[in-house]
Amino acid sequence: MNVSNATSTLSTIDFLDPAQAARPTGKQTLDVDDFLKLLTVQLQSQDPMKPMEDTQFISQMASFTSLQEMKQLSSDFQNFSSEQRISSAQSYLGKVVTVTTADGDVTGEVKSVKLLDGSPKIVIGTGSYDPSKVTNITAPATSTTH
Repeated sequence: MNVSNATSTLSTIDFLDPAQAARPTGKQTLDVDDFLKLLTVQLQSQDPMKPMEDTQFISQMASFTSLQEMKQLSSDFQNFSSEQRISSAQSYLGKVVTVTTADGDVTGEVKSVKLLDGSPKIVIGTGSYDPSKVTNITAPATSTTH
């Protein structure tokens, strides 16, 4: 192979194409297995004359455990928040509410609550509305018969 052939071959190699280099690969987050793999590689690659101290391992494990617990706490809080929105929407049942929409205010008695795409909606007449858009709440008029 002469120099001109090598140059033409190099120009056709994919890794030189910037579009090819921009492809994302791998996961976006690390999990326990990834941490253990990193720790194993770190142990295999360490200098035998300067081994890592136990405190470094404990510190790394504590940091990773803390991160895992924070992710779980965040997930639990999202679930709690979702359940709280559903519970809050149920408190409108049987009440006359006014909801502000892009087309103006809608007033009526809340007949039911339903979930659409995981979010609670209050049902007034034939429409479903976001409970956070409620601007007025009144108890329904009670009829007194003697």
